[in-house]
Amino acid sequence: MQYAWQTLGIFIFRKVAGVLRFEETAITADRYAPLVHGWDLASSSSEEKNMENQLLVEGSVRPDSALPGFMGRIATLQHERCRLWMLGLAAALLAFCGGVSARAVQPAFPLHTSGRFIVDSNGNRVHLNAAAWYGSESTDFVVAGLQVATLQSIVQQIKSQGFNAVRLPWSNQLYETNPIVGSYALTANSSLEGKNALTIMDQVVDALTSAGIMVVLDNHNSDAEWCCSTTDGNTLWYNTTYLEASWLSDWEGMAQRYQSNPLVIGVDLRNEPRGTATWGGSSSTDWHAAAERGGNAVLSVNPNLLVFVEGVNYALDLSGVSSLPVQLNVPNQVVYSAHDYGFDYSGLTGYSNYVSRITPNWGYLVSGSNPQPLWIGEFGTCNTATTCVSSTNSGDNGYWFSFLTTYLQQYGVDWSYWAINGTESTGSGRVFGAAESYGILNTSWNGSALSALTSELGAVIAANPSFALTSSGSIAIASPGQSGTSTVFITPLNGFTGTVSLSCSVSGGPSGASHTPNCTVPSSASVTGTAAASATVSVTTTGSTTSSLTGAVWPGMLMRGVGCSALACVFVLFIPSRLRRGLLSLFIVTVATLSLVACDGGSSGEGNSTSTTTAGTYTVTVTGSASGYSSVIAQIPVTVQ
Repeated sequence: MQYAWQTLGIFIFRKVAGVLRFEETAITADRYAPLVHGWDLASSSSEEKNMENQLLVEGSVRPDSALPGFMGRIATLQHERCRLWMLGLAAALLAFCGGVSARAVQPAFPLHTSGRFIVDSNGNRVHLNAAAWYGSESTDFVVAGLQVATLQSIVQQIKSQGFNAVRLPWSNQLYETNPIVGSYALTANSSLEGKNALTIMDQVVDALTSAGIMVVLDNHNSDAEWCCSTTDGNTLWYNTTYLEASWLSDWEGMAQRYQSNPLVIGVDLRNEPRGTATWGGSSSTDWHAAAERGGNAVLSVNPNLLVFVEGVNYALDLSGVSSLPVQLNVPNQVVYSAHDYGFDYSGLTGYSNYVSRITPNWGYLVSGSNPQPLWIGEFGTCNTATTCVSSTNSGDNGYWFSFLTTYLQQYGVDWSYWAINGTESTGSGRVFGAAESYGILNTSWNGSALSALTSELGAVIAANPSFALTSSGSIAIASPGQSGTSTVFITPLNGFTGTVSLSCSVSGGPSGASHTPNCTVPSSASVTGTAAASATVSVTTTGSTTSSLTGAVWPGMLMRGVGCSALACVFVLFIPSRLRRGLLSLFIVTVATLSLVACDGGSSGEGNSTSTTTAGTYTVTVTGSASGYSSVIAQIPVTVQ
């Protein structure tokens, strides 16, 4: 729409500019004014008539009968000239303001985290829908594609696909050697030939951010190469050539280099720590501790950057975060990053099975009792067939891919696809310029490689949930008969406001469990601004039979005892007085019997229960729904002792 407004404005302005070309001719008419004063058209000479006709044609002005003759025509032309200048000015404003008003609203930078989400400085959710653009981390030392398409055209392709961020890999070798990039990798961008790698990276970053695309810098490896294996010498954040000190100082240099650009929003400290990398443990392999040192080094230069921390084992494992989270000197800047590919799984049997696999590794950071910001920093599928995107055959990539994209939409997780590339960079097992079989763009970098893939990613971008549900934590119930509560938070996404209907259900428990817990939740909650709404979830259980009497039971039993004793007394009054003394023992027995048995004071009543909730672990599922939006859920573990 912004281009339509701009085009209309420019069209009008050009037309007006063409009309205004008569200005010089109109000025020359001033020298005729003393001669033609009082003349009318009928008495004008042929030369003067020709002058008037020329002005009328070029200016497309109307005759003005109020001013006779040639002088009236000149006055009319000056009136039309003023009107046309005003129209031209309005057209220019239309082109500018129309374009500005139609642009996508940018987040208020800088960004930080709040709860499970990345938010801007106003507290509004910022959802990262990113793609990686690789090549600079390789021995080409530059992003791929510049040999077949211009930098600006590739940036426009990225934007037109709907991505709002790019993950940009680099190597320590690139930063420290900063070589001149080979012309073979720049044939479609002759203006970049002969330039150093960092200079070209600067121009790539500038082109992306000028288009409103956010950038995450990714330290992909130490040595320039194609990643990754356990034998490539880049399994940790350092190696024998580039020590940890170099890694830290290089990160400080990169943070300084782009500090003035607010759309460079974050740093991915290291790609896929693997091999001997651990979360905790020995200092030589402890990626958790190294990430804290690296994150603090970056934030000492630019405290506004998000710090993305990948898990170990090729970023598949973030289980250590539950007991050993990353803590930096600047709070609310950490985002954990997991990678997920179809070839990491075997024997998947369905969506629930997929969720059960990822939950202990990283899914718990999304759906668990203590949710944290999470970015799926890499995932991708083949682009050679539609079965790469969707399939019911567990042997196809599409089988897994449909599970992941469902998960992304259900929980509103931030993500980055690998990769935007249409062609490969140089590297082990790679051929420069060959088709990238996991790429979004075609080999000409001017369109989609597989429409089914871009359509699915577009659907994920468009279908981000408008609100998310998270819980404050699990519920522990000490024994059957007691109850517990938790809180669910309804967090608005992308400006959502409205009423969210709530419901809950209980599932799970030991095999053969009886009298499962019951849950209740308010029927709805209203979201009126950027702050999350909340609702209390209550869980009740039933207890075992007991003869103990609580303080609340005694008053009722006492009143019944008194009442039944009075009834016994009335009964005795009907007995003749001469017989009452002999029946005193019977009277006492009658009172006791009526009090304890007839009035139900001893066999059952308050404080007693005949059904018992089976001890074990249950799950409360809270569902939130709103008209016109996808339903979302939050699950709360419940333990009954």
